[in-house]
Amino acid sequence: MPVHPLADQAATLRRETLTFLRAPFGQEVWSWLMAQGHSFTMPASWSARARSHQAESLVAAESKRVADGVTFAMDSDLIQAARTVGQDQSIPLPFTADVLPAPSGMLAFSRQDPLMTIGPHPVIAATWGPPMDGFGPGVHLTWWTALPDEAQEPDAAARGRLIPMNPDFDLHLSFLPRLDTRLLQPKEELSSGLLYSAVPLRTVVAAWYALTADTTTLSEQRPQAAVTQALKELKAKKRGVQVATTPDADTTRRDITERAAQKMSAVGAPDDWSKPSPEFAATSKKVSHGVFDPALDHQLDAGQRRIAHIYREAAAHWHRLETQANQKYPGIFAHLEELRAREHKDWQPWCWVPRRLVSAYLKAKYDTPPRTALWDGARIAALGAWRNGGRHSILTTMPLQETAGDRAPVNLPTTMPAPGLGMVIDDNGTIHLLLACLDDVSDHGPADAELLLTSNYGDPAGMLEDITKLTLFLTGDDLLDAVKTTQAYYDDAAAVNSGKRPRSATDAETAQHTYSMQLFTGLLAAICAPGADLLDAGAPTGRKLPATWPPQPNILSEMTLWLLATPPETP
Repeated sequence: MPVHPLADQAATLRRETLTFLRAPFGQEVWSWLMAQGHSFTMPASWSARARSHQAESLVAAESKRVADGVTFAMDSDLIQAARTVGQDQSIPLPFTADVLPAPSGMLAFSRQDPLMTIGPHPVIAATWGPPMDGFGPGVHLTWWTALPDEAQEPDAAARGRLIPMNPDFDLHLSFLPRLDTRLLQPKEELSSGLLYSAVPLRTVVAAWYALTADTTTLSEQRPQAAVTQALKELKAKKRGVQVATTPDADTTRRDITERAAQKMSAVGAPDDWSKPSPEFAATSKKVSHGVFDPALDHQLDAGQRRIAHIYREAAAHWHRLETQANQKYPGIFAHLEELRAREHKDWQPWCWVPRRLVSAYLKAKYDTPPRTALWDGARIAALGAWRNGGRHSILTTMPLQETAGDRAPVNLPTTMPAPGLGMVIDDNGTIHLLLACLDDVSDHGPADAELLLTSNYGDPAGMLEDITKLTLFLTGDDLLDAVKTTQAYYDDAAAVNSGKRPRSATDAETAQHTYSMQLFTGLLAAICAPGADLLDAGAPTGRKLPATWPPQPNILSEMTLWLLATPPETP
């Protein structure tokens, strides 16, 4: 059987890519890309891992997609049709499961006939597969560009350090009813954070449309025997290549646009769709109590009813703060998410958005007075980190003294499983609600990370302006020393700003403040400890399947409550 040139080309790229991903060099490249500021889509729980562990997990996931999926190649007419539709942003491209040619796969091209070019870089492949943990229905998609020959190391192939293609961009792409706005809106209506990826994303989806078009013919073709054998040794499945052909580019282009128009008319007007939010949910108009709806309390025992009451008080309080922030600063969380998508490489990955940037944004975009922007910036930074992490909150069922400790929680940047966490403390009937997040202060503070806590101090009706904040630079081992370092830094800052140094705290006042911080930092350290045993508080009601700790991104607007029953043993 003669070797098909497109099949051989696609299978060879697949073989080279699997070899690259399976070698230690692949993890080196991913770690280097992350160090240079390249952002990869991943479950929220992975962001708390060391960069090397993140790279290992990302490479393993991509390797599985390439090994398990179907390989596709397209003739020049199909490629031209996909390019034309992808670049015409007036054509909406609704994405549904039947648009995919396979649940997972690799679509391979060449430098001579790429899917498209991004600047000078040819897109030579797209890979996709099932969504990652915590994401909604859809696919994880990556498109890849060719690395210039001069960027390869000398004799790279012989030394096992060949980079067959470079990951340019990856994302979670949702199925309808969630529609990625890049597939719908003209270029001039897209936010700046989406412009770079709009045409490539559209072109990949147009290529999927082309592969599943009625006028397209798919036939399985074989590469050279040596390539097939190499794929077998790499444990790749489906080692043939599906080669797609069409009578002509115009026929396919019409097929794509007509099919896309039919899908658009079938799903209704854009106002009827849910807005895309694959990683976090927008603030709902009304607070949702989920499985703890008060109308169902009669089905619960006394202990569960108490937890339901606590859940509703916490959910209502934080929902009110989100709503107030959006009323005071319309669209603030959406604006900051866009800022984060655009500029996150400028700060540490464990920080949602540095509060200094939040405060600066409030002053620049909302004309907020500096003092108000300073205070509201901290509150909104904590709320935003909590929302972005999935609105996960933890209720302790033990006295705070059991987790209190005199060590500074300097490991939080590597152990916090989400950008922000809620802490719910039941203190003899009074509910204390705190939000904890980490602030990147490496440009102006005595440590790279500062713990930011906001608290309602037991006031269930507290408004946004009533929420207080506590901060602690994560430095050294001793908590008392960390508190003194933090106090000295802010005393110095106040002296610079006002020209007058505030009264320094007495030793007794510092000791009392340190004891209060012990209760909160000890609880947070216990929650984030590797051996922590946390249970989904909603599961015992029998109304939901239990979630697993560490928490995952959440596209629901309702809060997830966890129970910390016993602290992990100290190593």
